[in-house]
Amino acid sequence: MLPVLPQPIDVDASDSRLDIFRGIRDRDLRGGLGLHAIESERVVRRFLAASIRRRTHPIPPIIEPYALLATREAIDRLGVILTAFPSLALFRCINERALHEVTGYTMHSGAIALGVRHDDASIATLTACLAREKSRAFASEHISRDVLVAFDGITQTDNVGAIFRNAASFGARGAILSPTTSDPFLRKTMRVSMGRALNIPWSRARIDEWPICLDRLRREQGYTILAAEDTADAVPLSTFAPPPKALVVFGAEQAGVSAAVLDLADAVVRIPMSDLAGALSDDPPSLNVSIASAVVLHHLLSSH
Repeated sequence: MLPVLPQPIDVDASDSRLDIFRGIRDRDLRGGLGLHAIESERVVRRFLAASIRRRTHPIPPIIEPYALLATREAIDRLGVILTAFPSLALFRCINERALHEVTGYTMHSGAIALGVRHDDASIATLTACLAREKSRAFASEHISRDVLVAFDGITQTDNVGAIFRNAASFGARGAILSPTTSDPFLRKTMRVSMGRALNIPWSRARIDEWPICLDRLRREQGYTILAAEDTADAVPLSTFAPPPKALVVFGAEQAGVSAAVLDLADAVVRIPMSDLAGALSDDPPSLNVSIASAVVLHHLLSSH
């Protein structure tokens, strides 16, 4: 039997069934409806693909497709993957202008999905998932080095999204968020991560767990804790030999990695900078944390 596309519902901008898509704000979606918005055809495709993978290889947290509003062209291009969701509420607009009228903005690139968010996973659930996925990955020789990423109080949505994109691109296996780190499933963060926040298992630590949970992962799982920070005793990244299992912590732009995490760290690594870039003696050159994360993760996960 051939796969069947969910029956699209043709709508115009005035259709009341589209009210859930109007003037989308993360706070309203999460607070009253428990939903998240996923924008652009490419990211929607990754969202749907991740949902299919979770059916056999569940990774936390869970977010399930609920509804999709898209142009005719986008639905046609998504056609095959949409057949995996026969009960999806699928609304079809005649063109992008109609989507503009409904959503009130132009960043959706022809498609916007809504997903139902389940409760965030505990650190224990994340650890169990990593153990399960590690056995599967090593059995197929997909990974040779084990790296986790930790976010220490990073609230800037662009940085959170970019670090998730970097983590997925270089092969990090999971992520741990401090209690104050911004939500990776926010609309803008998801867009910046290009949907990669859906591909990596992650968990948020409770206030009473942070940063103790990092030490627990070291003691129970054998991870070496690395802090990416420019301190007096930091080791230049170029001379640092990556350990087989690393948990690397990135901090916020202004505050950096917190003192509590630095106290726990087995090593602090820094990216060497050129003196030519410093205009003032008290203004040393630096990288945005999203760029720094790419450099550090490439070093930790590339072949040596």
